[in-house]
Amino acid sequence: MSINKTHKYEEAEPFFELGGSVVMILGAEAAISVCLLAASRGRVVARVEGGIWHSPGFEARVDCIWDGIDPPTSREQADENNQLAAQFIRDEAGVHDSFVITAPTIDGW
Repeated sequence: MSINKTHKYEEAEPFFELGGSVVMILGAEAAISVCLLAASRGRVVARVEGGIWHSPGFEARVDCIWDGIDPPTSREQADENNQLAAQFIRDEAGVHDSFVITAPTIDGW
């Protein structure tokens, strides 16, 4: 199975199963879940890009970008960072309904 770039994913699991970092479009709740699960899966959220879903199509918005820490990092630091990423998405979800998450491994790019 491969990532469907014309689909907005509403569940977190496909992100991890299909390697969705940088390319998968996620609904707000799925994106928050990815952030909350990422550290336990050995990943740190380095960037969140928000936008608007046009079914199909993602309109990225330059006013909705959050940059986190770069790896390598500890799992504890990744968890703190990823909590901040989840809060950013919560704060933006009223305006932006879709998100792309860049989440490399905590060991590095």
